[in-house]
Amino acid sequence: LHSMISTRILHVVLPFKKAPSKIWLGRLHSTSTAAAPSFDFEKIRNEILHRWMTEEALSPGGIQTRARYCCFTYDDAKRSYLHASARWHWLDRELSSNLAGETGATSIYRGARAAFGLRPPQRASGAEEFCREHMANEAVHLDLFRSVVPEGKHTRLLPVWRLAGWTLGFLPTLVGGPKALYVTVEAVETFVVEHFQEQIQELEKEQKCSELTRLLQYCCEDEAHHKEDAARHLLEDGSDLDSWWVKPWASIVRQGSIIAADVARNI
Repeated sequence: LHSMISTRILHVVLPFKKAPSKIWLGRLHSTSTAAAPSFDFEKIRNEILHRWMTEEALSPGGIQTRARYCCFTYDDAKRSYLHASARWHWLDRELSSNLAGETGATSIYRGARAAFGLRPPQRASGAEEFCREHMANEAVHLDLFRSVVPEGKHTRLLPVWRLAGWTLGFLPTLVGGPKALYVTVEAVETFVVEHFQEQIQELEKEQKCSELTRLLQYCCEDEAHHKEDAARHLLEDGSDLDSWWVKPWASIVRQGSIIAADVARNI
């Protein structure tokens, strides 16, 4: 069945955010030295569709969409995949979570920058530059996922993630300044790196989504740089990491990130 399906699906054009089939992305933060790869979005979209078809065919209700029939053509697949009632399988849920995470991440830095506007300017210039660089980088990630995930498979709670991200950036920064921001970012990115690594490991085992895996590896490497950059700023600023609130706050942020990712997978 899978080989018959593969011969029928030669070219996929789906209603994603408009993007060229390939794009060259440059690293936007100072802690990275490697050049970004060129991504083939058309190939990634095909990989996602192929994986959805496989999971749909193996699901208990797969016969309802004729996914087990050899006459299940490219047009059938596209219509079924994009239908509002289509089931979300593992990869759909993970990509929804990724898009929600990048949406929240850009909002974290917007909130932090708003907080810096209300604080005394001393020692804030380095943190503001930190926000600008990281926010620009997260915006690149967000555009990547918008380019390969159709709108019908976005979490419905994106407005909530924007508000939650902005609040997570604003309140700690307003109260605790750059130190609180760096602690928050390091905690968030610790979770995000693990989150991407889990997806990458699963796809590498299957060896069927090579281009999507490359994209996830690129984003994961960036997030690891963000984590390291936050830790470096904490050390350079001579921050007291033994403050009573650091570990509890980092734990709260991490647990909140885990819960948010799980919600974005399902709603």
